[in-house]
Amino acid sequence: MIGLVLWFNPKARVGMIWCEDQGPLAFLGPEAKLPSRNMLLSCGDQVTFSTDMREGVRFVRDVFRVESGVPGLDPAEIVSGYHRVTETERHLRIVA
Repeated sequence: MIGLVLWFNPKARVGMIWCEDQGPLAFLGPEAKLPSRNMLLSCGDQVTFSTDMREGVRFVRDVFRVESGVPGLDPAEIVSGYHRVTETERHLRIVA
C-alpha cells in the first residue's frame, strides 16, 4: 500500500499514515520494520508499506520504501494536495 506520513514522533518511533485506499489511518508503532534502523520519517513522506488489522486498528508492519516529502506542511494540506493531483490525472478527455 502507498501512504503519506501525517506525523511521526522520532523519540517514541510512532506515527500515523494516511492510506491510498482511503480506509482507516495506519498506526506506525515502534515494532514496525523500517528500511534502516536509524531512519526517521517526516510529515509528508510518501511510504510503501504493508499492514495488519488488529482489533479494528490498522497497524503498519513493514515499510519498504520512503520518498521524502515537503517538510513542515499541515497534514490536511498534504492529503488535499494528493487528491488534487490524482483527480486531475484520472480525468480523461476524449477528443473526436
